[in-house]
Amino acid sequence: MNRSRIVLSETTTAYHLICRTACQACLLGEQEKEVFVSLLLQQARFAGIEILGYCMMSNHVHLLARVSPIKSLPDAVLLQRYREYYGEDQVPRSTYSFQEFESILRGGGPEAEVARQRILARMGDLPAFMRELKQRFTLWYNHKHDNQGTIWSARYKSLIVENAPESLTRVAAYIDLNPVRAEMVNDPQDYRWCGYAAAMAGLPLQKQAIQLLFLDDANFTECLAAYRLILFGKGYSSKGRASKSHGKISPEALSEIIRNGSEVGPETLLRMRVRYFTDATAIGSEAFIEGVFQDNREAFGPKRKKAGKPLPPKLWGDLHVVRDLKGNIYG
Repeated sequence: MNRSRIVLSETTTAYHLICRTACQACLLGEQEKEVFVSLLLQQARFAGIEILGYCMMSNHVHLLARVSPIKSLPDAVLLQRYREYYGEDQVPRSTYSFQEFESILRGGGPEAEVARQRILARMGDLPAFMRELKQRFTLWYNHKHDNQGTIWSARYKSLIVENAPESLTRVAAYIDLNPVRAEMVNDPQDYRWCGYAAAMAGLPLQKQAIQLLFLDDANFTECLAAYRLILFGKGYSSKGRASKSHGKISPEALSEIIRNGSEVGPETLLRMRVRYFTDATAIGSEAFIEGVFQDNREAFGPKRKKAGKPLPPKLWGDLHVVRDLKGNIYG
C-alpha cells in the first residue's frame, strides 16, 4: 500500500490523530498541555471540527476529531467565528483585521467572495486544521522557551474511524487509557489532560463529546454509563470508582491468559498498546472499510483484492481494518 495519508474530504469523517514531538523529546509539561488543549478547542470552534476525545502526553498528543466539509457559511456566522478566534486587536499581519474583513464582506462583489473563500478554506479541512494548530502552539512554545524551529515531527499519523458508535467509542477509550498504559494513573479520570477526565470534571464540551460518540439522543448519564463499560468492563460503585481492578496488563500476562485458553475482554486489551487503533489506516464495519478501499483504490497496490481484514469478533464485534498488521499487535 502507498502510505500517503488518506483524507475523506467529501463526507463527514472521524480521525484518530497522533502528533509526536521532534526526536520524541518530552517537551509537554503541565503548562504546555494546558495551553495546547486551550488552542485545540479554540481552533476546533473556528474550523467547525468536533473534538470527540483527546489525551496529552509528555511527547505526543492523541486526538479523535470529526470533520465535516464546509462549502459555505452565512456571513454572520463567518464573522462571529472570526471574531471569537482572533478578537478585534490581535490579528496577524498575514490576514485581515476583523474590521477589514467585516467591511469587505459588507461591500460585496468579487473582493468579498475572495475573502470569504480564503477564510472558508481553513474550515472543515483536516490538513489545514492540523497545520494551523501545530503552528500556533509552536509559536507559543518558542516564545515561552526562547526556542527556534519546529518542535514537532514532520508528519502526524491519522487513522480513519467509521462515524459509528462501535468504532468511535473504542477509539475514544483507547485514547483516554493512554495514561493507564503509561502507568501514570489507574483511572483516566485522575489524569487531567484527557477528554474523559474533563467530562468527569463537568466541562460542558467534553460531556457533550461523550454523548456524540454514541450518535443518538441519549442523555449524558446514559452515555457515560455505556462508555464506562467500555473503559472498565463494569459500571462504577457507589463511591464513584470502578468496581474492579483496571490497571495495565503486560504482554506477558496476556500471553499467559491466551495460553490457558481464557477469554480476554476488550476492556483488558484496551489497556495495552493495540496497533489496530494507530496503524491500520482505517477502522470500522466491513461495509465502511470496503468503501474506503474502493474510493481510494489508487492508494493500494494493483495486486490487492481484499479491502481489509476482520478483527477477532469475540473481542471487537464487527470491526474491520484496512491494514493486516503482522507482529507486535498487542504490546
